[in-house]
Amino acid sequence: MSKPSGPDTKQIQYDRQLRLWGDHGQKALESGRVCLIGANALGTEILKALVLPGLGSFTIIDHQLVTLADCGSNFFVHPTMVDQPRARVTCDLLRQLNPDVHGTFVDKPTIDDLLKQNTFDFSQFNVVITANVPHHTLTMLANHLWTLKIPLLAARTYGFIGTIRLQAVEHFIIEAHPDDTIPDLRLDRPLKSFLEHCNSIDFDNLSREEHLHLPSLIILYKAIKQWQKQTNRTDLPRNRKDKDEFKEVLEQLSHHVAYDVHDKNRILENFEEAKRTIPSRLVQTTIPSNITELFQDRSCLELSSQSHIFWFIISAIKLFTENEGQGLLPVRGEVPDMITNTNSYVKLVQIYQEQAKKDAELIYNYLADLLKEHNRFSNEQALLHDLVHIYCKNASFLRVLRTSALKNEDELLQKYIAQNPIDTSSDEPEPDICWYIGLRLCDAFYEKFSRYPGEFPLSINEMDTDQRQLEIDLNDLKQIGKQTVHLDKQQGSIRENILEELTRYGASELHPISAFIGGCCAQEAIKLITHQYVPLDCVLVYNGIREATSVLKF
Repeated sequence: MSKPSGPDTKQIQYDRQLRLWGDHGQKALESGRVCLIGANALGTEILKALVLPGLGSFTIIDHQLVTLADCGSNFFVHPTMVDQPRARVTCDLLRQLNPDVHGTFVDKPTIDDLLKQNTFDFSQFNVVITANVPHHTLTMLANHLWTLKIPLLAARTYGFIGTIRLQAVEHFIIEAHPDDTIPDLRLDRPLKSFLEHCNSIDFDNLSREEHLHLPSLIILYKAIKQWQKQTNRTDLPRNRKDKDEFKEVLEQLSHHVAYDVHDKNRILENFEEAKRTIPSRLVQTTIPSNITELFQDRSCLELSSQSHIFWFIISAIKLFTENEGQGLLPVRGEVPDMITNTNSYVKLVQIYQEQAKKDAELIYNYLADLLKEHNRFSNEQALLHDLVHIYCKNASFLRVLRTSALKNEDELLQKYIAQNPIDTSSDEPEPDICWYIGLRLCDAFYEKFSRYPGEFPLSINEMDTDQRQLEIDLNDLKQIGKQTVHLDKQQGSIRENILEELTRYGASELHPISAFIGGCCAQEAIKLITHQYVPLDCVLVYNGIREATSVLKF
């Protein structure tokens, strides 16, 4: 007799994350390819958080050598490595974290030269990540990636401030994993097989045990039919009066001839559950607005041989809703846990899962016809079949994320400020948009002086000179702010305090801030690679002073 097979090594190693994104999510991650530009403390923290969960491969682009400054903030370098290529050193150490991950590096030429020569293939990556890259280089890269439709995550740490900026032409969210979802049970438009099952139950002649273990879903359906008969209506209870009447019907149904005098004060848990779940069960089944927008999207309406498979499946779902679905999405096939016996619960699960399989099969047939119509043939039918089932299971939560381009950020930032006036009251903490504006001014400072404000070698013997230079840099930074269109309106004590703080930072890289932003950026990269969970849209700002984060969209 063969022994039952237990979990393999990979399942044990990645057990916790498999609970988050499943086997198919892990498979997507293991086939993912990431390019990191900048092997500094921030960059290595990002890759560390991607290598450990099993990223497929990474490429580091960094032409700089290891310096003593790196040794003070980057745990992946050591003083014995000074003057060695930083890309090679960090690549070797990162690969040791997970032997299953393949890592390469490019230490010559610079990223600027690579972009100008256009000799490096960025289209091979699922996502490109930058770590503390100068703004002019970042803009060049962002424009190039926008043309290739490759997502870009621009991460940055500056003293106690950290930011992540996502640029994505079009990112498809297949499994959003939303919180507090309403189950897809359709009591207002019940499934045919569910109706047959409910009608097969002779409610008046149930035994005591059968009545005690009757699933709350069936109780609600029986109550709906009785309430509709009493009120001469065909819809669900809507207002307070309707629901009070409906609860009275539930109370009547809870009394049964099978109970004796000893059951008089007995609490019927299944009926109490029915009352408790009224808000989430007695809901109208509709197509969510986000799905309606997808159906009306130009990419869905105008399919071509170059269209992404996402749009083909969305079009197939649309055809289903217009025909067999009768205006509804495919059944999700999930039944929440409820107070009943095993056989009764399993029967309900079978009803909804069988209908979900039938709906998915119909959608797969529509998909096959669409692919054939547009000369998109695939030899991986089994893979497409599984993909359709995933789409159908998450049909209510499918989304497309389209962020703004980095090249338009200045204009969009000005509009954001105009629409969201900044409160300069000294009693309130500075809003994070002020820090983001301050960082953009530091970028302008860098463009002018080829260094960041307050960034210069510090010497004890020249402390007075350094203090004077800080004051000069601060004044220059203020002048740059005054010359920037619309930002001069934000002059005030708070903004001056922010500029003073940023000048004091001198573009320093603090490891705790890099570790936090690195972890967050790695999470966003995993979302992009697995197409699970919702990525940020479009800027995250972390304020290490207040230990708070905020998301800015412009």
